[in-house]
Amino acid sequence: MKIGILILSEPALDNYTGVVRLEETAQALGHTVVRLYEPNFSLCGDELFYDGKQVPEVDVIISRPNFIEEPSLHFYVVNTLIEKGYRVLNGKPSFAIAKNKIEQLRVFQKNKLPYPKSFITKNPEIALDAIKQIGFPVVIKVAFGTIGKGVFYAPNQETFGPIVEYLAIRDRNPVIVQEFIKEADRKDLRVFIIGGKIIASMERCAPEGDIRANTSNGGTGRSVTLTDQEQKLALQTAKVFDLDIIGIDIIRSNRGPLVLEVNSNPGFTELERATETDVAKAIILYCVITAND
Repeated sequence: MKIGILILSEPALDNYTGVVRLEETAQALGHTVVRLYEPNFSLCGDELFYDGKQVPEVDVIISRPNFIEEPSLHFYVVNTLIEKGYRVLNGKPSFAIAKNKIEQLRVFQKNKLPYPKSFITKNPEIALDAIKQIGFPVVIKVAFGTIGKGVFYAPNQETFGPIVEYLAIRDRNPVIVQEFIKEADRKDLRVFIIGGKIIASMERCAPEGDIRANTSNGGTGRSVTLTDQEQKLALQTAKVFDLDIIGIDIIRSNRGPLVLEVNSNPGFTELERATETDVAKAIILYCVITAND
């Protein structure tokens, strides 16, 4: 079988896609892998080209959206591939929502998924109102971020004000002000789901002096047994976003598990190490099943 891996960035930025692990695993299972970099596609009328030539024939494509800018800029390649009859994993429109943290919160609210108290605004002065409802400390997030970039901790007004003002000037995008769950002890859960089934999960712990538990920023993971409530919330969230491959981040609070974020390009290096689960193999096997449906 020929498997395409669609990397939605320049080649120099593909290190967070897991492409090497996926290639090695697919080849070990007797499959051929073709890397497809989104910037190399071009669209002329209804014709899609890759490197100025016909798009390579593949049986299935794994989309790894490793970008951090406005998701709509990446619609045309994925949508056109699907229109041309290619089977694209994580090609559904919800992959874009999963790249926008503000839209994620709206989906959480609409579907009554529990999540930390959050306040969204573009105005630094209005952002101060969030403190009246949430109280310090708080976490500040930008709309488009990945691997923990664009997440700030503000324990007081002296820290909070300059961060929000700076983001208003730099990004000119709304920011998210979110309650800090102290009882979580700077830990969260990463649940990796493929085809609606939990493949592996780990507890991530932030490094000393940081609140971000992302393993790409120095956080460490360990295997964890999810409670029934946590499993239910992870699967419910995955069903709402309806993606083939999704990472659900959950935080434990005094009022039960809360959804922090969803990730349509979840990394799995630390997850494999912590849980001794061959996540790459699970992805490739799911590709084979999907392509043969």
